[in-house]
This record gives sequence, C-alpha cells and structure tokens, in this order.
Amino acid sequence: MILALALVSGQDAAPPPSNTLSDIVVQPLTNDPIGRYVGGVTVPGEHGRFAGQVARWDHRLCVSVVGGAPEVNAYLTEQIAANFRSLDIAHAPADCSPTVAVVISTEADAFAQRFATLNRNHMFSTRGEAVARFVGPSRPVRWQHLTRTDQRPLPQSRLRVATTRAIQQAIIVVDAERASAAPLDSLAAYLAFVALVDLPAQPGTGGQRTILSLFDDPVADQPRAMTRWDRAFVRALYRVTPDMMFGLQQAEIETWMRLNLAGSAP
Repeated sequence: MILALALVSGQDAAPPPSNTLSDIVVQPLTNDPIGRYVGGVTVPGEHGRFAGQVARWDHRLCVSVVGGAPEVNAYLTEQIAANFRSLDIAHAPADCSPTVAVVISTEADAFAQRFATLNRNHMFSTRGEAVARFVGPSRPVRWQHLTRTDQRPLPQSRLRVATTRAIQQAIIVVDAERASAAPLDSLAAYLAFVALVDLPAQPGTGGQRTILSLFDDPVADQPRAMTRWDRAFVRALYRVTPDMMFGLQQAEIETWMRLNLAGSAP
C-alpha cells in the first residue's frame, strides 16, 4: 500500500493505396491559449504520442495526508476531498485504503530520494528518467503517479488504439518550508489538481492564471482555488474518450474545455 511505503522514509516512400487513410496527428495550435494549456499539462502514455493515452482515475480516490500537525493533516484531507466532490469525482469513505499519499516533510529532498530508492520498481517501473524527475530539482511540491495500461480488443477504427490508461496510485511530497506561504485552502486545491492529473514534472499552462501558479511570484497575485480553466480542464479530462490516440484525446479535451468555459457543456 502506498501510504505504508511513504512512511518509510533514404528513399521516398511510395504513396499509400487510394483506399487507405494516413494516420491522423492532431497538434495543438501554438497561438491557441487552450491548446497551449492542454499541451502543457498532458503527457502521452508509455506507447508514445501515436498510441499512448492520457491517464486518469477510473475508481474512487482515497487521500491520506501525513507529516504535518494532526489538525493540518485532517484539514487538508477534507479540503482535497471537497475539491474532488466539487468536480463530481468521488472520494471513498474516511476508513478507505489510501491511493493518494500526501507527505509533508521538513526534509522533502531527502525524503524524495529515499522514497525513490525504496520504490524504484513499484512506483517508477525502474525508469531512471522518472526517478530523476521526482528527485530533482528541489521544489515546493513534487509528485509521481503509478499508471497501468489495460489491453482491450483491437478496435476497427484507425483513430482508436487497443489500450487504455488509468492512474492507480499517487505520491505527493510537500516541502513544509517552501509551501508554508500558501494558505491551506489554496494548497488543498493545488494538491487536488495534482492528484487528479498525471502531470509532467514541470507543467506549463500557456501563461494562464491557474492554481498551478500558486508558488510563482508575486505570491499575493496567486489564485486561492482552482480557476475556471483548471476546473474546465479536469472536467474535460474525465470525459475524454479513453481509447483514442493521444493527439486526438488532446483535441477532444480542448473541445470540452471550450464548452465548459462557455457554460454550454451538458
């Protein structure tokens, strides 16, 4: 169980026949702010941009916060769950087995290194680049999602692939000193977003005002909760067709984001 682990510290190719279609690749428009946002916070699965998918939870989440004062742990746990519920994402009962472990540490760098060493096979699938992203550089909050790839019958459509991808567990490490300037409700919203999305280690949001800018300067201008864009993105992510190619998923997420932001999504 992840909580228990966390506590341990050439030649031109011939043209295709006329009755076939070339693979379709959808690239976000560089001058489109929604495309830049989606492109900065989504990563393809292990099969790459043409066959991988974005990952999301397919079962109820269960959050446990440890390492802080008891009242801080309890408050953050409840507020993270409240953020989930506000997005219509279920959180398991209080006595559930944790799938998201949030560890608050005054020695976050050392804890991250120790955790990565002990869990290299389980949480990082022995991938050195994943370990390197988690361990450094030092930052207020770092995360690692354990994902699984499910096989499915090979679809008939050229636009779909024979896999889907889901998040199974997540570890989030909070540097107690670096994160201390953030209000607890803002930190809870940040942690909820990080838990729900298999983000790159250093996500980009195309210059949009977002909860992911919580630790940017100046602190006084940072949002206190998930912004409209953050919420529109999460809602879109959890509606995307799970077995489409990554680029098509990105395009679908962008479409749903536009509908969500316009208030016209069903």
